[in-house]
Amino acid sequence: MKTYSFGIETVPTALDGDLLAGSVHDGRNYKIMLARLDKEEIKELGFLSGENDWEGHSVAKLDGDYLIGGAVEGVATPDGGNGWKAYVARLDKSLNVIWERKLKILGNEALYSILPDREGAFITGETSNGRDRGFFIGRITLEGEVLWLRKLGLWSDAVISSLIELGGKPVLVGSLKEEKWGVKAFEFTGNGELVAERELADGTALTAAEIGGKIIVGGYRGSDLWVWSESWEATLPNGVVTSLLPVESGLLGGGEVEGKAVVIKLDPKGEILWKRELWERGWVEVLSKSFALGVREEEGKTVMVASKFLDPIQQPAIDLRVSKNLKPEPTT
Repeated sequence: MKTYSFGIETVPTALDGDLLAGSVHDGRNYKIMLARLDKEEIKELGFLSGENDWEGHSVAKLDGDYLIGGAVEGVATPDGGNGWKAYVARLDKSLNVIWERKLKILGNEALYSILPDREGAFITGETSNGRDRGFFIGRITLEGEVLWLRKLGLWSDAVISSLIELGGKPVLVGSLKEEKWGVKAFEFTGNGELVAERELADGTALTAAEIGGKIIVGGYRGSDLWVWSESWEATLPNGVVTSLLPVESGLLGGGEVEGKAVVIKLDPKGEILWKRELWERGWVEVLSKSFALGVREEEGKTVMVASKFLDPIQQPAIDLRVSKNLKPEPTT
């Protein structure tokens, strides 16, 4: 296990290929962290910053280049902050900025997910008018031209999960609060037309993935760690899933259970095969097939932790609850 600290707060948020994105608070402001990895080792480190606070939330690897996304020029506060602009930039292989775009919709935006294709990328995130929250989705070329940008809904609260591809179309998955928290999927055409909207489950999804043409979401329901698909769901008491990674033999989930950073492995039917506790006083934010990155509270700082893990054939029995084909209890 390795620990990295570049300020009073160091948080990893997204990994694609060898590039890790995140945020660092240096004691005055937040700045975007860019780290080139060799497994869990940092080989190259860079930062992007400017007026006020800058945060990194997403990364997508292209053919030799990268797209990164986040929120910039806002003022961070405990409840999320204000004045943020959604941010997307293209970086070359040396992590130099080729171009960057700052997007305003309702006045407080953050870009959380990038879905590249041959001609450009779809981008999505959250937008707020200071009272209510919604989502946005857009399409951008590899040269930085914003082809279209659409706002989606306004609710008392909303949390983006991810942007995934199903049947060749971009699908935005997010959680929204009306009378209670629920997860919805919004399917768009390549031109930004909303063609389908469907409710998935009651609960709060912080991450989403696609396996075999089906949506998988992870987050929490009540106080429990929660992973859901159309045909099964799995829970663990007192926890949360913050990242999902499809693998050849099933699904990895990273998060926290009872104050400890954990990785779990699920088979294709939703059975939890094993749970690995990695460190205390923290949680997993980013997963690869062999190592996890996250945060830990340490001597008044939030530090970044990188830890290897094995995929054991067998693991001692653990206290878990797995329910099949059941409608989740409402979240209050």
